Amino acid sequence: MAAGTFGGAPWPLLAVWIAGALGWGVVLGLLRRSGVTGTGAFLHAITPVTLVLGFAFAGFGSAYATVFMSVQWWTLLAATGGRLDRLFRGGPSGLVCAVLWLALTLAAAFAATRALL
Repeated sequence: MAAGTFGGAPWPLLAVWIAGALGWGVVLGLLRRSGVTGTGAFLHAITPVTLVLGFAFAGFGSAYATVFMSVQWWTLLAATGGRLDRLFRGGPSGLVCAVLWLALTLAAAFAATRALL
């Protein structure tokens, strides 16, 4: 095993995986608390697998998918203030929240990708 790795995976990548798993769990918990069931919970549950497969199909590795996935959940929490229903209200406030989430995600994904990969 090489120095600076855990089971052959570098520490920064492990940190991203852990951040992604924690973010996924927090968002799932908030979805369940707000009463989202059925399709919404199912789509959230399959997001990690489909995102990694989508990036692999497009020719990128799973590291990019993992960074993007981690960033998007934490920026979602930041953009909505932990109240995910703000995205679904509609009207100007929902649009502002969605645009803020997109801008934060793009900026954070760019910065994290440059720092880690």
